[in-house]
Amino acid sequence: MDLFNLNLSIVLFIIGNFVGLEYSYRRYTTPYAEKKIDKIALILSVVGGLLINTPLYAVGCFLIGFPLGMRPGYGRIEFVVGGIIALLTYLILNSY
Repeated sequence: MDLFNLNLSIVLFIIGNFVGLEYSYRRYTTPYAEKKIDKIALILSVVGGLLINTPLYAVGCFLIGFPLGMRPGYGRIEFVVGGIIALLTYLILNSY
């Protein structure tokens, strides 16, 4: 991975954080978590976890940054699920 792609991934991860923060402030009016999982954030996190192990890892960084950037109390479970999917995919692809 060259330096340009690394910087691009970092910038897209930060943009994903901002987009997730904006999304969560528009969607949720209460200041702390409700006891439910956000389906959109979960789908984006799972897809990001899968893409982060492919040549499209920059897009995966953007998508997995989305639930991490949500307001406090939201997006934790979704981010953990996406991270576990990314880790399992990495282990499966590199266990030859």
